[in-house]
Amino acid sequence: MLYKFMGGSDEAILDVFEKAVREGSVRFASANRFNDPFEFKFTTVTPPTREAFDSWHDVYAPEYTAEQRSHAWSAFDGPASDFNTRFLPRAALLAQCYVLCLAKTWGRHLMWGHYASEHRGFAICYTDEFANEFVHDDNFGGRGNVLYSDKVPELHWFEGTPSEMMGPIIGTKSTEWEYEGEYRVLLYSPASKSAVFRTVDSSLIAGIILGARASEPLIAKAIALRAERPHFRVWQVTSAIDSFKLVTRPVEDNVRHFGSFL
Repeated sequence: MLYKFMGGSDEAILDVFEKAVREGSVRFASANRFNDPFEFKFTTVTPPTREAFDSWHDVYAPEYTAEQRSHAWSAFDGPASDFNTRFLPRAALLAQCYVLCLAKTWGRHLMWGHYASEHRGFAICYTDEFANEFVHDDNFGGRGNVLYSDKVPELHWFEGTPSEMMGPIIGTKSTEWEYEGEYRVLLYSPASKSAVFRTVDSSLIAGIILGARASEPLIAKAIALRAERPHFRVWQVTSAIDSFKLVTRPVEDNVRHFGSFL
């Protein structure tokens, strides 16, 4: 499964539940609005030769004129080369990329604290098939596990396919974020949007895991949806009796546990 942590005020989280769980709305956030402003950083590796540069364009950008190619090649030389080959491409990438950030595991304390409003929110449990849902989207840009590194990835200009060139850039984060265990899906769309949205079938939502401090109205909404959808499961996170390890228990209709206290 893949998991999406949801947070907000007690009132707002009820609306989030309706849109994201009941209606199946999926939000791809603008990369320009990441909580880490240093994502998508890279260092530039200049094309080895002009011949290699031209050969790449022959395959992947044949519409470029000789004048356009010459101008692009000159961007790698001179005092403005860093601006041309790092700053401008990164700014364009951030503006056009919209990312769905998912987690590969639900059981990490920091995720509940940081992304589920100190356990007042919930995590959506998507089926394994969910990862394939956007592959045929006209704006699909890529998907996969995030790699964590202390070293900024290299952009090898005009080597391999465009997706092979950009893959390490959009899929590498600082090791400081390794606790997230992130899986991401990328869409491209025009700039200046805060997010783009898609809708998925309810069969791709296996259930939700409620935070230990979930409000009674949120619990009630989850139970009501379970009554409508036979496949939909509702759990609540709590801590193991003899350790800090997080565990889940099924939510019953008329029984509540002091999961955030004991």
